[in-house]
Amino acid sequence: LQVTAYEAGGRDRPLPSLLHTANSSKVEFVLAGVAPRGNGSRFALEVATVEETGVVQQLRSARSIDDEYTPTIFEMLSLVAESQNDSATLSFLQWKATAYGSRSPRREDSIQCRSRGLQAANWTLPTSTIVHAYFGEGIGSTYTVSAINISFGGEDGKVYQEKRYLSWSALLGFGQPPKDTFSPLVISIMAVALGTPMAMLLVGTCVVLFAQRKRYSEYEPIN
Repeated sequence: LQVTAYEAGGRDRPLPSLLHTANSSKVEFVLAGVAPRGNGSRFALEVATVEETGVVQQLRSARSIDDEYTPTIFEMLSLVAESQNDSATLSFLQWKATAYGSRSPRREDSIQCRSRGLQAANWTLPTSTIVHAYFGEGIGSTYTVSAINISFGGEDGKVYQEKRYLSWSALLGFGQPPKDTFSPLVISIMAVALGTPMAMLLVGTCVVLFAQRKRYSEYEPIN
């Protein structure tokens, strides 16, 4: 488990190239060299959250046609904690619906990632955990514990079986989660792709109208 803190906003270079702010940190879960027990074995990660009573948590899924920074991945998931009084976003956990099977991830190293719905944890935390050290004895009364399961791999699981490596990254921070927007390059490509046919249609219409008008103007009636 690796944690990266940021001092300013920006975007990670390695895939999934998450957009981050100064109020966020990257949490990376790495599984290396673990032998699967079967040919179709898949791995899962349970993420537990601790929140004060009166805080509402929601799992949001946002889809976009823009895959400029994470090729072939069109879904972004965010687990947000909101105040029950004013619906203000207090914190978030954000990730792309993919993991990668290489230390230098590329598009072909993508591993399918699925998330189950957020549920109240039906287990008790060990007494020696960092959570108890930080929150004290308020777990279960002043603070509530919820969990979400994230599974990795498709039906074949070939990517992990070949390289025995899995990396999943998420962004943890305060306030509103960052939102991806179209870059100027994508906007320019879309403008050219959509504008060129419209321009050709407009020019063609003008040529046809001009040709018809010229033909009618050269017509001489017979008395």
